[in-house]
Amino acid sequence: MELETDQRQTMSSPSDLPELFRKAVDDGWVSDQRGAWLMRHFRATYFGSPEAFRDVTGYEAAVNGRGIPDLDLASRGTARAAALARRGATFARAALHRLNADYPDHPPASAYVSISEVDMDDEVVYVGDVTFVTTHHGEPPYLEDVEGLTANAVLVIDSAECVDPS
Repeated sequence: MELETDQRQTMSSPSDLPELFRKAVDDGWVSDQRGAWLMRHFRATYFGSPEAFRDVTGYEAAVNGRGIPDLDLASRGTARAAALARRGATFARAALHRLNADYPDHPPASAYVSISEVDMDDEVVYVGDVTFVTTHHGEPPYLEDVEGLTANAVLVIDSAECVDPS
């Protein structure tokens, strides 16, 4: 599966974001004592222990990873996958723009927008996720071989691409 990476195809308006994603962007980011960069809204609703993770990247991914809300989407098949990709990319860009605006000296950050097929009894349903992580010296990247992934489509958006709000 491949995600369309042409910005004109993957973007919609930030005003189209579901409430959860709008609130997460509005609440901004925070860095904790370990150097994890976390979306403030997601951190407030995460109850796992940072010590349960072998590295800061894993903790960031756990806190900053969310399914793309889709209950309002009526489309099916690949049209649904495209709608999820647009929604995920729009959220990722808005969140990374907020990080850049509030903390211009933050470490490099990336958003991973993934779309996967779920084989239901009578149809294939597409679901999506967005995960944010930053680069931490001495730690492996969140995904080492994005190109090698074949079970789902992954779009990586770098914070350096999100300086302008559009």
